[in-house]
Amino acid sequence: MADTPEEARANRIERNRRMLESWRAGVSLTEIAREHGLSLSWTGRLLRQEGAVLLPIRQGVRRDDLPVAEIIRKYEQGASMQALADENATSYGTVRRLLIKNKVRIRPHGGQNAIEISPLLTPRSRGKQ
Repeated sequence: MADTPEEARANRIERNRRMLESWRAGVSLTEIAREHGLSLSWTGRLLRQEGAVLLPIRQGVRRDDLPVAEIIRKYEQGASMQALADENATSYGTVRRLLIKNKVRIRPHGGQNAIEISPLLTPRSRGKQ
């Protein structure tokens, strides 16, 4: 049987209180959202409404702890972006953005030989079909 509007409101108030307690106890926003089945943005919004002081809203999480020079060196020596991401406990996208930001030439997908292997990447002469 569905909750009455008053019961649903009381349940939300209690949920938000538990979320705030978790936040104050040091539980991460991601863990709180997962526990309550909510999105990160909605969890953050609810916590802010309850008085939690969170970081400003922005895309992603800034990673100032990554060894940028080492990642660039290893990538230029042939390491894959995924291997570097796994090694540094971060995402493929974070490694890719870091490399692009530092003007590192990105290899084509498929590794060093992708251009030789893929006929889709070879130039065609105009006029011939």
